[in-house]
Amino acid sequence: MRSDTRKMKSRGFGLVEIMIVVVILGILAGMIMLAFGRNSDSTEAAAIMANLEAAKNALLAYSMEHKTRNVDPLNSFVGLTSSSIKTSLDKYLDGSVMSGTHTAARCFDTLNVRNSGNIEVGFSGFAISYGIANALDRKIKATGGTYTGNGVSGNYSIWLRIR
Repeated sequence: MRSDTRKMKSRGFGLVEIMIVVVILGILAGMIMLAFGRNSDSTEAAAIMANLEAAKNALLAYSMEHKTRNVDPLNSFVGLTSSSIKTSLDKYLDGSVMSGTHTAARCFDTLNVRNSGNIEVGFSGFAISYGIANALDRKIKATGGTYTGNGVSGNYSIWLRIR
């Protein structure tokens, strides 16, 4: 009986036991990745909203600095290309906001200003995932902005009123 006990102790873990542990760890890792995947969509939507707020604040700063009696300086942005707007706002925006490869930075490639009764700043015609679109929809409704999107074509627009 004593010799059987020593054999069991020196044998260690078998292949079956190790495989069970690996499978359990894989399942747990998969569950964690799913949980973090949902949060990354919300985080990306928050970054898009923060960038849009930064663009709005930059336009307001530009407007205050370039205010004239005859012409509204914000109207001068209506119809300009995104690169012209970004060049004019360069000194008001942090360069790191507009650079990078993540979705929030790529939205600046579609930055526009429009006059639809109110002067608005927005990102139009940018592509985002369905998860980011859902999170963005909730966030923009909370700010009173407008949001449109087509999940099939991935053509989304988001606008905030400046004044």
